[in-house]
Amino acid sequence: MAITVNSPPKGVPREQLDRLYHGPLEEFTSGRNELAKSLRSDGNAQAADWVKGLTKPSRAAWLVNQLSARKSDEIAELLETGRELRAAQEEMLAGSADREKLREAARHEQRIVESLLRTAEALGREHGVGAQILTKVGETLQAASSDPDVAEAIEAGRLTREQRAASIGLVGPATPVAPKRKGARAKEGEAKERRARQQKAKRRQAAERELATAERKLEGERGKLERAREAVEEAERKVHQAELDARSARRALDELQD
Repeated sequence: MAITVNSPPKGVPREQLDRLYHGPLEEFTSGRNELAKSLRSDGNAQAADWVKGLTKPSRAAWLVNQLSARKSDEIAELLETGRELRAAQEEMLAGSADREKLREAARHEQRIVESLLRTAEALGREHGVGAQILTKVGETLQAASSDPDVAEAIEAGRLTREQRAASIGLVGPATPVAPKRKGARAKEGEAKERRARQQKAKRRQAAERELATAERKLEGERGKLERAREAVEEAERKVHQAELDARSARRALDELQD
């Protein structure tokens, strides 16, 4: 999923990328274009083209990047909790989860997310961010527990789009149940349920891959649209300059004919 820019080509300064993604959102496009221009003037056309194609983050993604830069300790704690949740989820799908451990990890994650959201809300007030965007910020932070790619993007602080959190499915009793002797029919029923859970997990993964493909295509088309708009603006500027040059030349010719 093209949600971040963790693998820049050789010649792209990582500290300048961080300045782009951690700096003011309204300065992203001008900063990106300036960096691309600088790289091209240095003879690094490949790096310049890569930088020119960078997509401006959505406002929710930008806020998550700010949290990564300003609250790195809490972000690290969130991602570690996310790894614990993913491990517990895999155990649950295999039918051997410690549900209390799973719930405690989920509660811990929620506490960290709420703390980070308070910071995001304070930052958002300075930029006119509403509740809808803050909701997307929270969903993106929670998505780290179900998607390692999202976790990597958040850790890098170069997220380009908000993400959706997948449910881990915390259901059933938290207290342990005494084991019972199981007959052949009970074992067969458990095996059937386990296969159903596994099939459901596979279908969900397929749906997530389909969504990732669609979002990647959408992001690419947005990038093309933004570059096309910039090309139109540049063409209009050149036309305007050409008109000024033509008028100047016409006046010079008229003066010679007088």
